[in-house]
Amino acid sequence: MSKRLLLVGAGHSHLEVLRQLKATPIRNVDVCMISPSKYQYYSGMFSGFTEGIYSEEETRIDITKLTKDAGVQLIQKKAHTLKALQRKVVCGDGSVYPFDVISFDIGSESLPLSFEDTIARTIKPNHRFIDQMKELRETSQPLIVGGGAAGTEMALSMQAYKQQNRIPGQVRLITADRILSESPKWISSKLEKLLLNKGVHVWKDERVEDIYEQYVRTDQGNKVRHTGVLWLGGARGDAIFERSSIDTDQKGFALVRPTLQFKDYDYIFGAGDCVTLIDFPSLPKSGVYAVRQGPVLWENLNKYLTGGQPMDTYVPQKSALYILSTGGKKGFLIYGPLSSHTHRAWKMKNKIDREFMAEYQ
Repeated sequence: MSKRLLLVGAGHSHLEVLRQLKATPIRNVDVCMISPSKYQYYSGMFSGFTEGIYSEEETRIDITKLTKDAGVQLIQKKAHTLKALQRKVVCGDGSVYPFDVISFDIGSESLPLSFEDTIARTIKPNHRFIDQMKELRETSQPLIVGGGAAGTEMALSMQAYKQQNRIPGQVRLITADRILSESPKWISSKLEKLLLNKGVHVWKDERVEDIYEQYVRTDQGNKVRHTGVLWLGGARGDAIFERSSIDTDQKGFALVRPTLQFKDYDYIFGAGDCVTLIDFPSLPKSGVYAVRQGPVLWENLNKYLTGGQPMDTYVPQKSALYILSTGGKKGFLIYGPLSSHTHRAWKMKNKIDREFMAEYQ
């Protein structure tokens, strides 16, 4: 009798599982993927799209084609609730899908629940980002909330687009901390100076308290005018886990062991930004790590379904390379305490991103 594997979400790690399934199907296992869109957009190329370097087609992977080639059934819906003990998933439309083994790679959320009914936009779900950015970058005073890697890169890319296309106005950025707060202070200062030199207006150490149609109000009492808000603040877990009584950390990310199995369930796996590793709770939510988790996830799903042992373990690399696109095909490279701002860095980022997409497009 065949077993059923459910892959929920089409994140980096699940893309690798699909690629492996295409080459080596698992005998007597039916595989289904639940994802709300037939395309998976690659966030690493969002800055290049924003600036006008990449087309929409270059930033996305056709999940319909990829699943078909891998012999996987695509269910174009959003998972709403996990019934862990009954081994069932309930989707937003009420449909129910049983499973023997399930894996989550659904990314994270960014917009706080208190702002869900405001005009603020987010990068999640990522299939909506392209249309949002096409509109937002044409406005005079787009506002980015969040001074991390995503917010900084998007502000610089949007400012470059406006300057190249002679669109009046200025990109604005508000961050509750310093710019790139997880990096050494001298790197933070260097990147802040770059933002200012490019013409981005920056408010540091200010938290957005309220969002209105034409302005936001901060905890410092400032009213910052805008023509659209893109929220790229700190990540939080998808509500499906807390809704389903799954053990999570304080931000709602499902807790997983080094084998990428959920804390209390051997038959539930998770990877990417939707989970927190119990042994590495402070690991940043970044595709850099999700890509490395893909092969481990594939091996362990295969072993669990076929009775193979022992399970592989995922140990994150000590230092990760980050390259932020800063406009004009220049990149700000960060590797541990090292940094550089060059055209060569952007070329490296472009090569890495295109090679990743070529694996799955």
